[in-house]
Amino acid sequence: MQILGIYGGQDASGLTATVVKEILGAVQAPATTAFLDLNDFDLHPESPQRPNPDLDQLAAKLQAADIWVFGAPTYYTTIPGQLKQFFDVMRHRWTRMTKNGDSLPNGTFQDKHYVSVTSCFAPTWDNLFTGQTDLTLRAIDGAMTLAGVHKITELVCPNTWRQRIPTVKKLARARVIGRQLSHYQRKDDETLKRYGLLFCMIAVMALATMGIQQLWPALTNGFWLRYVSFVVIFFVLLAIILHVMTFMRHKRA
Repeated sequence: MQILGIYGGQDASGLTATVVKEILGAVQAPATTAFLDLNDFDLHPESPQRPNPDLDQLAAKLQAADIWVFGAPTYYTTIPGQLKQFFDVMRHRWTRMTKNGDSLPNGTFQDKHYVSVTSCFAPTWDNLFTGQTDLTLRAIDGAMTLAGVHKITELVCPNTWRQRIPTVKKLARARVIGRQLSHYQRKDDETLKRYGLLFCMIAVMALATMGIQQLWPALTNGFWLRYVSFVVIFFVLLAIILHVMTFMRHKRA
């Protein structure tokens, strides 16, 4: 197994890159690691009239790795330009377009896995409630979804203003991730898992809805009243759950 660190930011010796390197440094044999600084590559778009050998080199390194660890500091609440340009110029290599203009994985990198690492100046509680790192993580997730690559986990380092090195807690967490990646079991398809989670969520919501109806017997007087009250209660519970899941989707502390 090979684990590839990919840094897309301005300073490959900075805090976010240090966390990525800490993850790679904790990887245990026989797994191997490598680190890429996207600043070392020419990321211009390619065409038949203007080939780009650097993209061929990057594609070969991506193909050889089983797990990608992205390091991307959060700049202005979003993804750094270096990583965004990398996603843009690599898009045609890992996606295909349907006749309706939809992007789908083309199979080249499908079923590989990735980890996201980001950081921000915002204090921990500020990032917790405002989600300043969310756009960075969503940008990585969106590009990887198009490529058919599966997410393992993410690591967020808030409150980095004037920090020279990551905190002891974040470095320890990075080492834990690195050790876990050493023995990570590849998951080629999570469709069954998603359907299982969906079934469990619906089952719990239906039970909760029926329980609420029992608290107010008047809501069950007649078929249509029972039906309407069930739909309304179920919808409210669904909206609450989706809101909570959206809020808690990314690690922020």
